[in-house]
Amino acid sequence: MSVIREQLHKGVKWTGISTLMITAIQIIQFGLLGKLMSISEFGLVGMITTIVVFAQILLDLGFGSAVIQKEEVSARVLSSLFWINVVVGVGLFMLLFLFSPLIATYFHRVELIELIRILAVMFLIAPVGQQCQYLLQKDLRFNLLGAIEAGTTFISFLTLVILILTISPIYAFVISQVVLNSLKGILYFICYQKKWRPSFVFDLSECKEYMAFGAFQLASRLVNRMGSNLDVILIGRFMGAEALGIYNLAYQIVTIPVLKINPIITRVAFPVFSKSHQNQVLLTDGFLHMTKLLSLVSFPILMGLTAVSNVFILTIFGQKWLDAVPIVQIMAVVGILRVLMNPNGSVILAKGKANIAFYWDAGVLILYGVSLWLAVMTDKLEVVAWTYAGVSLVNFLIGRWLLNWLIQLRFRQYLQAISIPFLLSFLITAVAFGLKKVSSFYFPQSSIWPLIFSVGISAIAYIFLLYKVYPAFFLKIVKKQIRGQT
Repeated sequence: MSVIREQLHKGVKWTGISTLMITAIQIIQFGLLGKLMSISEFGLVGMITTIVVFAQILLDLGFGSAVIQKEEVSARVLSSLFWINVVVGVGLFMLLFLFSPLIATYFHRVELIELIRILAVMFLIAPVGQQCQYLLQKDLRFNLLGAIEAGTTFISFLTLVILILTISPIYAFVISQVVLNSLKGILYFICYQKKWRPSFVFDLSECKEYMAFGAFQLASRLVNRMGSNLDVILIGRFMGAEALGIYNLAYQIVTIPVLKINPIITRVAFPVFSKSHQNQVLLTDGFLHMTKLLSLVSFPILMGLTAVSNVFILTIFGQKWLDAVPIVQIMAVVGILRVLMNPNGSVILAKGKANIAFYWDAGVLILYGVSLWLAVMTDKLEVVAWTYAGVSLVNFLIGRWLLNWLIQLRFRQYLQAISIPFLLSFLITAVAFGLKKVSSFYFPQSSIWPLIFSVGISAIAYIFLLYKVYPAFFLKIVKKQIRGQT
């Protein structure tokens, strides 16, 4: 096994454990909010989440990727970057506080003013742990990172549950997000104190190299996020909070595997790839291995979701959300393409090509913007979803060409890496659909049993197929368990 594979597996173990815990908590939270919130309130969640995403990118300024990518970073530079983050955090707080009426006017929702101002408080606290988080990631200390993230997510969820009994669900959600991000920042800072702590040093001249790398990374991430959140921005503005609520529910259901499962591997990949960025063979091997792992986990979830989406939504969220079913099925295509595109960034940044990422994302943003604006003007969510899927396919094909240029990754090699995960997932999707149809003869559609029956048996069948296709992997797990018991 190559060095990259070994480091990936070690990091994936700890990141995976914490991510599974976080995902379980967030699924419960997601279901709770879906049950208790009105459709328009769920649309407000989409608007607020979009604001947080952009503010957090601005807070980072691209320095995180620069710190991870550089082999050596002096204490003076780290201190200077730390104080820049703190100042930016204060600036974001002031901007959000002052411009909240303007944002509320754009979305035609006056209640956003107070919600955004409450949310802004976290940017006064979260920046203190920004550099420490990336230093922990650079040192591959994913066990500690995982513990912090799982713990803070649990505390945030408890805060939500307690508050939801006394105040409006949307206010409870916003306050829980402030608790989550503020507590993360404090704990990151505390946990890295033994190795490094910021000093009262600020020398902008020493940060020029990091600012140059970070500027492209910041611009790239802003453009990328603008593209991936443009649907929310346009739907919220032109189709209203209720339409956005339906779309946001479907989007969240589909992107949970993408946003929660993918980082188990991609978060580990960037620092690991950066340590081997000059070895083309290792990079290609590591990328293909990472893509296969992502596909084996995400494909069956997303493809299977298309088969059981109606019983899933009816059982978990209730009758009021049934309009989201066709959107979920279309957005599953987007989810699969995003799974496949997600590892690209790790390779591009590891090669030090943040500028290429920016130009690529800028071009795709223009395509997304024009296409989605035309789709939103039809006032039909299904048209918007299909447009998103079509543009995502174009983006995916551009990504394949770019990887061929960067690491000489042939399309045939790539197809070989994802072919088995795709075929296995297709079989399981057919099984899940058949089981759902059979169970409908014995259980009412609103019952939870058709969902448990179809998903449970399909999952067991998938594990069995994996065992047949990858027996050596399962044998390795068994041997590790035996060694652990002796």
